[in-house]
Amino acid sequence: MKRLVLLHGWGASGRIWQRQVQAFRGACKILTPDIPTWEAGWLAGYLAKINLRESLLVGWSLGGMLLMEALAQDARMVPAATVLAAVAPVFCQRPGSPWGQSVASVRAMRFGLKSNPARVLQDFLNACLARGEEAFRDEAAAGFNFAADPAYLAQGLDYLRDKNLDNLLPFLSGPVAIVQGELDGIVSPDQAEYLQERLPGTQLHRLPGAGHLPFLTQAEAFNRILQELVGKCFQLKP
Repeated sequence: MKRLVLLHGWGASGRIWQRQVQAFRGACKILTPDIPTWEAGWLAGYLAKINLRESLLVGWSLGGMLLMEALAQDARMVPAATVLAAVAPVFCQRPGSPWGQSVASVRAMRFGLKSNPARVLQDFLNACLARGEEAFRDEAAAGFNFAADPAYLAQGLDYLRDKNLDNLLPFLSGPVAIVQGELDGIVSPDQAEYLQERLPGTQLHRLPGAGHLPFLTQAEAFNRILQELVGKCFQLKP
């Protein structure tokens, strides 16, 4: 069974992938799990139950970071291919990585969860959209989890604030493609270029005009990239 596994990012749920579910329904089995905890061990256990050699794995933002960590920690986990959409190996600024978000901004989001988590999520959703993408706000909101436990959201922010995956990148196996919106205000395009440099042979697909939700706001272009990989990995016709 050929599989397309789609992993959401912070604040969202598996519903965020509806445009990919619609596009690839019938071509392969599609899995869009709701990630219950931001721990690589959970994802490793989830992926261990499927045949990764027949699976194309797609991780968006925090989901992509978690995916990189899970794969890099176990050399036996080699998917047919991996797609990293708007993913940073180090989310927050630190020496050697000046392009990320400030630690102070992530801490402010975490503090805001105590009084108004819905507002924090809405502000983040708005920031995910580049100028000109406002028409996608309602559709994006349908893929966010506004009922999420604030403790769960805080755990994800802690991951983003503290995690540094630089040292794990050499241990990723299998073909990797990076998809990056050129107007992404959450993960800078510089992060994508840095990631490509650390992963020799990786394809980098830049989407002009796209923000942090390229699979939604430029679904046609994003799905073409996936279709090409699906065809290569599974020898399926478009």
